[in-house]
Amino acid sequence: MAKVSVVMPLYNAEKFLELSVQSVLGQTFKDFELILVDDCSTDGTLAVAESFEDARITILRNKKNLGTPGATRNVGFDAAKGEYVYFMDDDDVLLERGLEILVEAAEKNSADAVTATRWYESENLDAPNADEIKLDLRGTRNSAVSADLQTRVYQEFLRGGMHIAPWLFLYRREFLLAKGIKFPAEVAEDVFFNFDVICATEKIFKVAEPFYIWRAHADSTTQNPARLARNLQSILELHEHISEKLSPLGDAEFTADVLRFWTRHTLRSYVEPILQKKSHAEISQALAPAFAQNAPFAATLLQLYAQK
Repeated sequence: MAKVSVVMPLYNAEKFLELSVQSVLGQTFKDFELILVDDCSTDGTLAVAESFEDARITILRNKKNLGTPGATRNVGFDAAKGEYVYFMDDDDVLLERGLEILVEAAEKNSADAVTATRWYESENLDAPNADEIKLDLRGTRNSAVSADLQTRVYQEFLRGGMHIAPWLFLYRREFLLAKGIKFPAEVAEDVFFNFDVICATEKIFKVAEPFYIWRAHADSTTQNPARLARNLQSILELHEHISEKLSPLGDAEFTADVLRFWTRHTLRSYVEPILQKKSHAEISQALAPAFAQNAPFAATLLQLYAQK
């Protein structure tokens, strides 16, 4: 049984995948399995995955396209056997000490989850060099999160001390299983998932050493206009999810602050790239089909868009 299960959802990543897989296979920490889950790619992604000859690699293929990385991550998670699970994207690069840094922190601090507060970004889709990447500075020291839920949510999410991306986290698999935490089918699945994690445990440790390169490119599915109604509906579902998770606090004002923060985040990430420079009338027209029964919420989204 491997110590770490690395789960990588694949979809049309032919031109990115080789370097991504190589970066996992080159880890200084060797006790891992790599589970590649192809979501019915239509390019040469599967051929690239099959070109690697390494006993630690398992390749799975969805019978039908599930449409979101979250749903495909769940397939890999169900097949995972490691004590820890790490979710990596198919177009990024894991620096060679990545797993070593995460596992060491998890073991030393008896953590349910370990996350990084800094990472690298690069537009070089080949082999990013040190002088071609920029460092995102969110936090600069190793630390544990607060045992108080309200403080934890405020410090780690509203103040941006912790990024929501699952590729910045190592999770103890039994913790996720015990709490029933999985990715939803909605967009913004990373927000749903890690909000559940931070609400379920205070045993989260943050490491300052960056180990991941996020490769920026223009092929994102969030740019697809056909996804607009689905993206908007997901924002509504995120509201309901966060409200339910924070209801034990009994603090309506605090909950409203969290909802405003994540509405703006998801609006800018999943709606604004599609709407781009549309007029308010065009935006209202686009919002109407998704929120026919919830006009006040649509008005709130429009107001937030106007305040960008």
